[in-house]
This record gives sequence, structure tokens and C-alpha cells, in this order.
Amino acid sequence: MLTSLWARLTWAGLFPVVLVTALLYPIFNAQLDDRTARARGTAATTLEAEYERLRQAMNESLNQVLVTVEFPLLQRYLDTVQQTQSPAHEVALQRDLEQMDALFRSLLTHFGRYTRLALIDQAGRERLSATTIPMLPPPPKVDHADTALFEEATALQPGDLYISPPRLGAADGDETVTAAIDIATPVFTPSGRRLGVLLFTLDWSRLTAHLADPHEHSDTQFLLTDARGSWLLAGGGERAIPFGSALATEWPAAWQAMAASPRGEAKLDKHLLGFHTHDVRIHHYQSQAGMIVSDPDTQPWRLGIAAPRPTLMKVLMESRGQLMAIVLVYLLSITVAALWTFGHYRQRSLRQSALLLSRQARQYAGEVQDLYENAPCGYHSLDSAGRVVKMNRTELDWLGYRADEIIGRRLYRDFITPGSRDAFDAAFQQVLSDAREGAAECELLCRDGTTLPVAIQATAQVTAAGFQYSRATVFDLRERKRLEASLERQAMTDPLTGLGNRRYLEDQAAMEIARAQRSGAPLSLIAIDLDHFKYINDTHGHDVGDLVLQAFAGTARQQLRNGDVLCRMGGEEFAILLPDTTREQAMKVAERLRQTIAGTPVQVGEEVIAGGRLAYSASLGVTLVSAGESSLKPAIKRADRGLYAAKAAGRNRTQWHAG
Repeated sequence: MLTSLWARLTWAGLFPVVLVTALLYPIFNAQLDDRTARARGTAATTLEAEYERLRQAMNESLNQVLVTVEFPLLQRYLDTVQQTQSPAHEVALQRDLEQMDALFRSLLTHFGRYTRLALIDQAGRERLSATTIPMLPPPPKVDHADTALFEEATALQPGDLYISPPRLGAADGDETVTAAIDIATPVFTPSGRRLGVLLFTLDWSRLTAHLADPHEHSDTQFLLTDARGSWLLAGGGERAIPFGSALATEWPAAWQAMAASPRGEAKLDKHLLGFHTHDVRIHHYQSQAGMIVSDPDTQPWRLGIAAPRPTLMKVLMESRGQLMAIVLVYLLSITVAALWTFGHYRQRSLRQSALLLSRQARQYAGEVQDLYENAPCGYHSLDSAGRVVKMNRTELDWLGYRADEIIGRRLYRDFITPGSRDAFDAAFQQVLSDAREGAAECELLCRDGTTLPVAIQATAQVTAAGFQYSRATVFDLRERKRLEASLERQAMTDPLTGLGNRRYLEDQAAMEIARAQRSGAPLSLIAIDLDHFKYINDTHGHDVGDLVLQAFAGTARQQLRNGDVLCRMGGEEFAILLPDTTREQAMKVAERLRQTIAGTPVQVGEEVIAGGRLAYSASLGVTLVSAGESSLKPAIKRADRGLYAAKAAGRNRTQWHAG
């Protein structure tokens, strides 16, 4: 009887335990799967954000180097420093050097991500170096002639870059050794002659500090290696992997997973691993670089994130109340009376979870709404008629209106300038069509009368009932437009004299020829060549020659009307396009200009010539742009013939040539 009683008691105790275990295991297993999925999603989102952050920082650095190398001051200094020196030459060279030193230090302070900027001439000599590391004497000038960086950079074309692998650099003021990357690009003259190399040393430790800092992402650890598996993060505390160590040695399982595929996920013993690859030689499409060269055995970089892998025990131990409830369920399940208590407890627990989820959902919805309203770009939705049904605060602020003044009341087309409405209409019709998406660059009319250049990308929200509304993202293009205008001005301007160049003359000539053909007004052209300019350069130096060119440009401007077009064709050759000017008027203008030049010596200094004033003259050829000519080339040839005739007749003359 005792044996039977104990057997019954044993089965009575085992059966509820087995039953409760069978009921609870799928639930907690589902929680574990859900927690794992959330951990994987969070890790993937964080990895994508950090990858984009690193890629954007690298692209910004590349663009900053490419913008800096276009400064005419750098090109002029490298070009001048390799020429024969003179006292005036030395003064100009020292002035340029001081200006570049101030420029480099300003760039170091403004950008904040570089430790050193250097300018290297064609022979590999370092002409100028600026650094953020404080030291009493100036940094030593390094000879780069035999370095791999200089050899790679001097083989590049304009717009190309060489990027070195991350390396340990100098110690900062706290005696902390930092990591650095060298970015180099060749320097060319506008005519395409190679002058030297511009070198930026990027503070890699600062760029990747958010990856190396273990406190920023709690238990999450970032991994960054090169193609060989060498560790590329510096700092991170005493437990961090040393810079340059092999990940295959420090964490073999992680390296085996990362080396097997360009991107993906892997489950390690205690971690969930997600990883990306980034090859700076090909993944720079948002930068202005043409081609990027780097050491091939170090690319691509491998960026990973290792998040703690959830376990069933961790899930159970996260909540002390939950663990106690499980124990209580097991205890109460031994008796039949406890079944009702367990069911009541489960209902209450589920109700609390539902309330918690509801609060979390409302909080998440509020965060999403705040992100929508205050995004760095504009968002709006339109109905099929183009009426605004939704618009975020960012775009409302751009336009200068309140939401109640626009939403449901105004057509979005009303805010598009007349000149860009056709592009908007075409894009909106694409959204309404089967394509369901469209894009356009337009200008918005703001309340204060100003215009805002934007790019609009829209897609259609479609259900079984058909088109519901469009969703559009609006990007502010003001900064890009300013950069494009600046680059266009540089492409059209001679940097020495500030006059338009040959390309500018051709553009202006196309407009003036078309205007002359419509109105029948005469159009004249003057070709100018400074006499004995080679002798001036050979005798007094190119810096004096530059002063003569600049003096001529200033004198010529004073003699011309506002509508006349004065350009430098190259060297000492200039051209003037005279709209609405007859032959007789053009000859008078040319003769007056010739006499003024001959009577206006250039102030060059006592050290150059006795009296400090250098006289010079010019020969001029004059012609008319004939009716029916579609370009300026025939007139340029005729004017050049007149110019050659003036030189043959003894120079300092004005000669007409009718063709």
C-alpha cells in the first residue's frame, strides 16, 4: 500500500510538471525566437547606420580633398616654386606660402578630422606641412620621393585619389597613439601639367571612435578589419583587441564567418554576428572622385557587429516576477485547486502584457510622427487632383505657411514656379500612371517671395480600390546649386586676370551672334597680342609678366563698355567682342586701347627696372563678324590675320582685316 501510494504521489507530481512544461515551453521558445529576431533586427539596423556613417564620412573626406586641390593658390605656388627665382619672385612666393599655411590651418580647424595636411612638389619634396599636434618647432619637411604613397599619387589623373591602409600614427597631447589614413591626390595646372601631390592625413581613431568605444552601444561590440583580417580599431579600453592584430587569432569564429561572404549574418556561441564589406575603391559613388587606388590586399574593409545572443535562461531571468510565476505555477499545478489560480494568473499576465504593448505602440507612433515632422527633408502626400493632404513641418517651414493654410486647401502645383511646372506635371502623371513613381527637380515659391530649388521623389499608395494618394520626399538642393554655380564660374574664368577664358568667349559669342542675326546690328571682334612678351618673361621673370597681364586686363576694362566682352585666349593673347559696333567704331576702340596701353607703364618696382615702371605695347587686329556665320571661329582667324599684319608692320599698331 505504501509502495502504491508513493507511486501515485510520484505520478501525481510528475504529470502536472510534464503538462505545465509542455504548455509553457512553446511560449518561452516563441519569446526566445522573438527576442532573437529583435536582437538580430536591432543589430542589423545599427550595423547599417554605422556602415552608412563610415561611408558618408569617407566620402565627405574624399570630397574635401578634391575641393581643396582645385584651389588656384596651390597650383600657382607649385608652378611658381619650380621656376627660376628673382627677388620679386621670392616675395610673391613667400606671400603665397603664408597664405597656404593659413589656409591649411584653417582647413584643419574647420574640418576637425585631419591631423596633417601637406603639399609635395613633383620631385617628392614636402613644400608645406600643417599639423594639429602641438609642438614648438614646425614639423620636419619629409622627402616623399621613394614612398609608395608618392609613387601611387603621381601616377593618378585629375580627380583620382590614393588612400593608404589605416596605420598607427603619432601620439597626441595625452600620449595616446592614434590611427591614421593618408589620402593623396595629384595637383595639375588648368592646362593639365602635373605639379605635385596634395596629402591629407585623416584621424582614423577619431573617425571610428564611436565603433571602438564599448560604452556607446552597451554589450554590443563592433568589429572592423581589412581584407587580411587585421584589426583596424584603436582604443576601446584595456579589453579591446590591439590595433593590427589578426582577428583570426583573437576571435577565430567571427573571422571565419566574415571571411566567407561579403555580407550576411552568423550565429556564434554567445553572439549574433552581422557584417558588411566596404571597398573604398568602388563604393564611393556619392563622392566626386574619379578613381580611387589603395593597397589591393587590404581591401575591402569588413565591418561587423556582435550582439549578445539571447538564451532561454536569460529570457527567464530578465524578469524576477516572471521567474517566480513559473515556480508558483509548478507548485500550484500539483493540486487540482491550483489550476484555476494558474489560469487567472495567466489572464492577468497577458492583460498586463497587452497594456504594455499598447503603451509601447503609442510611444513608438509618437516617435515616428516626430521623425516625420522634423526630418531633414520634406515629406508630403497629394490626392489624385494634386491637392495637399499631408505635409511635414520641415516643408511647411520652407514654404513659410501653417498646416491649416495648405492641407486640404491648396494644390501643390501652386507652389511650383512657372518655369518648372512642366517637370512637376510630368512627374506627377507618372505617379498616377502604371509606373506608380516619378521624380523631378523643381523650384518652390515660398511665402516671402524667394524660390527654393528642390528634388522631388514620389511614389503612389495603391490599394485594391485603386490610387489613394502619393507619398513624396523633397530634398533641399540649395547647397548643390551653389556648388555647381561656383564650379561653372571657375570653369569660365582665367584665374590670373579674372577675365573670361576661351570657353566663356565662345558662350557669349553664340548669344551675341544670334542677337545680331535677329536685329541686324553689326558685331565686331578685336584680337590683341602683347608685343615682346616673351622678352619680358625671359628678362624680368614670369612674376613680372603676370603683373603686365593683370595691368593690361585692368586698363582694357576701363576702356570698354559694360556690354563688351573681354577675354584671355591664353598666354599674352586676348580678344574683345563688341556688340552693336561698326567697323569705324571698332577701329576707334582698338586705336584708343592701343594708345592707352602704350602710354600706361606697369608699376613693377625699383628692383626690377630703373624707375620701377615697365612700358609695353600691343598689336591689334580688327574684323567684323559676317552675317550668316554661326560661330566665332572665322572671325577669330580674320582678326588674327590682321594682328599678324600689325606685327609684321612693326608692332604697336592696329590693323583691319575684312577677310
